[in-house]
Amino acid sequence: MEQNLPAYVGALDEREVAVLAAQWGPLAQERHTLLVDHPFLSHENQQLTRPPRRAEVCYVLHRGDPAAGVLLHIKRFYPAGAYRLPTGGVHTGEEVWATLGREIHEETGLRLGPGGVQVERCLGVVLYDLVHRTWSTTATFATYVFLARMPADGVLAPQDADEQIAGWQWRPARDLLAVAAYLEQVGTRHPEWADWGRYRALSHRFVAGQLGVH
Repeated sequence: MEQNLPAYVGALDEREVAVLAAQWGPLAQERHTLLVDHPFLSHENQQLTRPPRRAEVCYVLHRGDPAAGVLLHIKRFYPAGAYRLPTGGVHTGEEVWATLGREIHEETGLRLGPGGVQVERCLGVVLYDLVHRTWSTTATFATYVFLARMPADGVLAPQDADEQIAGWQWRPARDLLAVAAYLEQVGTRHPEWADWGRYRALSHRFVAGQLGVH
């Protein structure tokens, strides 16, 4: 049956980008075109762009030195071993910065601000033109990426059971390229996750580049 992707307005909000750039300096940007098909964007656990989501944030959390370790997570319904950087949806009408604070708290129990998580940089924005093979439609989506430091006494304690977080890993930043490679090939064993894995790999390669990992 022919379906249409929703019209996602504000995936890249130029006003919002200007605000972030005023605080963190010019933002690095990448843009990718991905051909996708069911179940990506349509299955319950892969509805990346479902309303009211217009974009997402990705937080690269470390404990003082990204080279020593950045935080990855896995959810209960993911393919085995598919750890990745945490992300969360930016709702229509919600500011990226507000989303960042909300998602960090929901997923880790930590809060932004004095004594809590300190954002060190906005690493940039990754844009995606998602071209659906079956529906013959395109959706544009964006990931806003932030580097943040966890307090020394911080304890990971997810607050939202709906996140279904099943585990954490601290991996050296140099491992992000290996993480991306694993996500890219996850479809060889789990075909229904192939497009998701290729999509998720892109932000990990972007972060690796911004952190100087080669």
